[in-house]
Amino acid sequence: MQKAKCVKARRSNILVHLLILLAVSLVVRLVYLQQISSNPYFHYPIVDAQTYDEMAVRIAAGEEPVPAPFYQPPLYPYFLGLLYALFGRDLYLVRLVQMAMGAASVWLLYLLGGKLFDRRVGFAAALAFSLYGTMLFYEGEILAPVLVVFLNLLLALAVIAALKKPSLPRALACGVLLGLSALAMSVVLPLALVIPFYAWRQWRKKTGRPGPWRRLALASVFAAGLLLVIAPVTWRNWRVGREFVPISTNAGINFYLSNGKDYERKVAIRPGYEWDELLNEPIRLGIHKAGGQSAYFMNKALGLIAADPLGYAQLLLRKLYLFANGNEIMRDQDIYPFRQYSPLLSLLVWKKGLAFPFGLLLPLALLGMALALLRRVPGVGLPLVFVLVHAAVLLAFFVTSRYRLNVLPFLALFAAYGTLGLWDVLRQRRWLQAILPLAGLSALLLFCNWRVGPMSRDFSVDSYYNLATKLLKEGDTERAKGWLLKASELDPLNPEVNGNLGVIYEQEKQAQEAKKCYLRILERYPADVQAHLHLADLCLRLGELEKAGQHYEQVLRVEPENESALRGAQFARGLGRQRDAAARFPLVRGILEQLGAKPDDPALLNDLGAAYVTIGYPDMAIEPLRLVIAAKRFLPSAHNNLGIALLQLGDRKGAKREFLAALAADASDDNAKRNLAILAQLEKDNHAPRQ
Repeated sequence: MQKAKCVKARRSNILVHLLILLAVSLVVRLVYLQQISSNPYFHYPIVDAQTYDEMAVRIAAGEEPVPAPFYQPPLYPYFLGLLYALFGRDLYLVRLVQMAMGAASVWLLYLLGGKLFDRRVGFAAALAFSLYGTMLFYEGEILAPVLVVFLNLLLALAVIAALKKPSLPRALACGVLLGLSALAMSVVLPLALVIPFYAWRQWRKKTGRPGPWRRLALASVFAAGLLLVIAPVTWRNWRVGREFVPISTNAGINFYLSNGKDYERKVAIRPGYEWDELLNEPIRLGIHKAGGQSAYFMNKALGLIAADPLGYAQLLLRKLYLFANGNEIMRDQDIYPFRQYSPLLSLLVWKKGLAFPFGLLLPLALLGMALALLRRVPGVGLPLVFVLVHAAVLLAFFVTSRYRLNVLPFLALFAAYGTLGLWDVLRQRRWLQAILPLAGLSALLLFCNWRVGPMSRDFSVDSYYNLATKLLKEGDTERAKGWLLKASELDPLNPEVNGNLGVIYEQEKQAQEAKKCYLRILERYPADVQAHLHLADLCLRLGELEKAGQHYEQVLRVEPENESALRGAQFARGLGRQRDAAARFPLVRGILEQLGAKPDDPALLNDLGAAYVTIGYPDMAIEPLRLVIAAKRFLPSAHNNLGIALLQLGDRKGAKREFLAALAADASDDNAKRNLAILAQLEKDNHAPRQ
């Protein structure tokens, strides 16, 4: 009877905890969702979010998401695609679903804490997780962390169940969940090796553990579950790309960007001029397949590491410091500027000496790890495995706020255990026992919050630029220009920003402002083809023919076959010669002035062609005479003049064709007859033909 009452009280206690967590997590998320709906990026996903969104739209339409092997793990875009197929492309609804998933993760963390430690730790960790501002922020973004965290928590619970009562279905579930998590973010794949080893270690300590063959069967089923999930993606990548790509091809480029002495510069590269140059590097070497390009960058990074192992070790220490630092390091979007759109976020994420929340969470988590290891808490191993594996992968690649979230639930468990353990010591006034933990915590707080820097109020240049390009596509030029100007304030020489601003200024007939924008691009990238083309065309319209020609020539030095530059250079030379002819010959100047009022007049065009022939500019005569013939095909004098021009240029066959065309139009045309006779005797007679 007493036992039944205890079980009932325990269940009642769990229910109260779950209801409190549900209420807190849902209220916080609904309030946050309402607040961020006014931020300028709410309906305009950028960078990775934009890629996921575009893939999801195609998936919902039943199309291939990309025509090549996946560049990024595909589970999240398929998750989005399913929502789009069911409910349409509603980004508010997507965020609502993600926040519901975030609330579910709070519950899962509570259950996990109860199994690994006790309900008190589970409740404290889940409550902290429900109020963790960085997680809340990413639940409101069109990005994968919310899905990864949810799957990792399910995986951890599945592993606990399989360890407690080994069975083939439970081993299969662990493999399937790990496979799904890898399809959302492939950095979890090392767990495929670590989890079986951890299970072997745990079973070795238990009585009644599975025998060797049983353990082999469990490991095989675990691997089968993993492959069962990943294999369709691998097959799809082979089908579209004819190369072996297990999940995605972004590992190589990411590994290259995150290693080497110029780590800080490379990780700051965003889609644009420099990014395109980098991606085209293997293509210029003849490597056209995505998997081969990934291998190229991977080998290049390994070469950098092999050439400077000491520098690599120093970089790893630098990354370890960045991982421990409380500052929320951006990847696509900086979290701090979003605080201005959400009072709730401004309470949950801030920097004032202490970089809250990670600058507090990690010191408490490290304290909790130390206490749990010293006390030999049975459940400490599994969350420690998740933390160490994820941290090791992050150190190999990027250390950013977004990817650091993978370990957040497990750090929250340790932080809750450390906080409650320290509180128990202080509450019981065991001051001597509290000295060492308090000293360690103080040192960790100092280290994790060292030079965290101020909070930025401005978004990054790339954020402003990407938002502006989306507004330009919608035709909202005024708002786009405003965001581009803000981006220009942060990076005055940014090529993408100045390129778009230049186009807008041209549309607004502000030629000089447009010219300044294109010249700024050339300050940073002197060989930029598009900037030279824009400037050349602009100089043409302004009548600066010599400068136009110079810019076209710059393009042709880089791209000798560029058709726009070839046509533009020819046109600029033509205008220059036309201006020169008008200045030197009153006859040409007078005809050009008349053509200004009547640009399509066949008689004036014919006179212009004849004038060019007379003054020795036969190449200039070709275009106006052909315009006459196109408008008035059978004008004999136009054919005759064109024939003379072609003859002066050495085209005897063309000249003969035009003289015959003049006679066909008028059989009595004496000039055409005379010119044909002269043409026939040209080898012996050096006299020029007469008009």
